[in-house]
Amino acid sequence: MDCNQLARAATKAGEILLESGAETYRVEDTMKRICFAYGAEVVDAYATPTMLLISFSIHGELCHNIKRTQIKSVDLSKIDKVNDLSRSILESSMSLEEFCFRLEKINQESPYRCRIILLGAAICTFGFAFFFKGTIKDALCAAVLGVALKLLMIQMDRIDFNSFFKYLIGGAFATLCAILTSKLGLCHSIDTLIISVIMLLVPGLAITNAIRDTVSGDLVSGLARTAEALFVAVAIALGSGLVFTLLGGY
Repeated sequence: MDCNQLARAATKAGEILLESGAETYRVEDTMKRICFAYGAEVVDAYATPTMLLISFSIHGELCHNIKRTQIKSVDLSKIDKVNDLSRSILESSMSLEEFCFRLEKINQESPYRCRIILLGAAICTFGFAFFFKGTIKDALCAAVLGVALKLLMIQMDRIDFNSFFKYLIGGAFATLCAILTSKLGLCHSIDTLIISVIMLLVPGLAITNAIRDTVSGDLVSGLARTAEALFVAVAIALGSGLVFTLLGGY
């Protein structure tokens, strides 16, 4: 058994999970499971939103690996597949080489198709408009603007746009489009329209994971994710407020 290969495989699995939006405890548990499954002893795994660390001994040899990482997006499909793969090692007597191959195959899978993402954005904003007591006109306008906003965010992701400015521009774009829609008389309530569209940008997963990590005792990850959520919220608010300031209100 190659100690270094096992360390890299466990870290790679943790990296895929973390970059797909998995909780800290899930990342650490998966890394430990992989190491134990291949005969490691005294396994310690540590994960934060920006770093992964694995340490274990196998056949008297001590091995460590550290990986710098970051949360990129939300991909529940990858989380589910890596989670299942790590738990099927013992059942299928999978070799480490085969595990690494299947792990890399999961990592290279394409994200959801653009049309599926846009459809989800339209459905979400359409539903939020009704949730915030909007009319059918507000819901339809929100669905259209939601698709436009999601297209903008996808394009900024492709060019690896700075996170702060990405959400600032997103908040400004949503607010500007909502104001123009209201000026054209296409919606009933501009407030409902703005809130419904901006909900696409709200870091719900980051907030949820921050609370869960904090409750679980992972204070570093909890504070980091809380800071991330606040960072995004400030960017959205600045973008929206900037548009209102430049236009002198609506």
